[in-house]
Amino acid sequence: MNITLSFIINTATYVVVIVVVLYRTFKDKIMKPFWKRLIMALSAFAFVAVVGSAGFSIFGPGSYVQPFITLITSMCGSFIPYIVLNYNLGQCLFISGIVKCYADDIALIATVFYYLVSDEIPAFYMEFPVWPIMTITILSFPFIMRFFTKLMRPALDCGGILSSWSYTWLAPFMTNVMYAVYMQPVFTEITDFPGKEFSFVPFLWVILTFSSFCILLKALVGQSAAVRLQEELHISEIQMTAQQKQLEHLQDHIENTARTRHDMRHHFLAMKGFAVNKDYERMAEYLNSCLSDIDRQERNICTGNTALDTMLGYYMHMAEDGGIDVRIKVELDGPLIVSDTDICIIMGNLLENASEACGRQDSSRRYIKVNIHQTGNILVIMTENSYSGTIQKQDGTFLSSKAKMRKGIGITSVLDVTKKYHGIPKFVYDGEIFKVSLLLNGNHK
Repeated sequence: MNITLSFIINTATYVVVIVVVLYRTFKDKIMKPFWKRLIMALSAFAFVAVVGSAGFSIFGPGSYVQPFITLITSMCGSFIPYIVLNYNLGQCLFISGIVKCYADDIALIATVFYYLVSDEIPAFYMEFPVWPIMTITILSFPFIMRFFTKLMRPALDCGGILSSWSYTWLAPFMTNVMYAVYMQPVFTEITDFPGKEFSFVPFLWVILTFSSFCILLKALVGQSAAVRLQEELHISEIQMTAQQKQLEHLQDHIENTARTRHDMRHHFLAMKGFAVNKDYERMAEYLNSCLSDIDRQERNICTGNTALDTMLGYYMHMAEDGGIDVRIKVELDGPLIVSDTDICIIMGNLLENASEACGRQDSSRRYIKVNIHQTGNILVIMTENSYSGTIQKQDGTFLSSKAKMRKGIGITSVLDVTKKYHGIPKFVYDGEIFKVSLLLNGNHK
């Protein structure tokens, strides 16, 4: 069976429309090197399209082999987004499954549309005319474009923390299987076409399948929002607890200061006695003891930003109570360039993760270092902590140590805030230390 010009145009229509939709929706998610990966994807997509077309040409749409060719080419094409887009494997499989469903639905609706207009369909798919495909493609393009930009892209972006993507891709995959096994051979062959009384079935098929996809994506967005809300509530609870602890430490500091002032006369009398007796060695020991008490009383953080002081003070005292060595250095040349909410999200998640990592550590050398430096509109936040064990990652995303195979919500929240300020994150770990460096830009607006 020869490949006709109409078949080439129809196939090219699929390819062009799908490429346009994917590029306009995901162009900012293409990994570097941009053009190299884009060319690789287009080449792979063209190869799969040629193989599928060859299967139609050699075996014909009525062959029992054709459904298997459809499934094989669909599965091969499923991995194309994974080599190009900055999403995990489950998300990429979902994208490719939706793309295949859309391409199949164009062919299906075009076939029924042509049958309703001309009361026949070509005996061979290679002879299918161009105008039905072009008509359905033009009419459906605004809807599929809106589906990708308004539903799929938000669901993919906000749902990266969910483990649901590891099996969500099965929905479009099983849709493709059902289409290849049942819908395609029945509604694209003149010998099996059920007639006009059943011509509503393909339209119902398209409506039901894409309605299911819309509901599924909406559910994923809602689930992601619930997870993030839970994380925000967790941070709020920590902030309230930290403020309470900060007030308690402040009250202790006030009481200690008052006690120190009351005892000052006795200290002066004691040092006068040492001086009169020329016992300078005991005088030095007494002064060191007094200074040590003063240092312990002044272990409160005072950066000028209440939210930052609260979070740093809370985790510092909590870590020290657990026997963890804490070193904090803060240098701010003015008001903090990030909002109180954002600094709480960053420091709350980083310090909570660091404290938990030190808490799970068996060795006695446990420490947390915090270095915060702001110059002009540039804020640099660096944390370092000891840990033992392995860091689990999946598709470049840190996995939570609290829930098996779940994305780390805390780190994801930190990365979201960093992106909000057009910042640069960096993570370094080697089995003994874990370092996080964030560079935030205060001119993000």
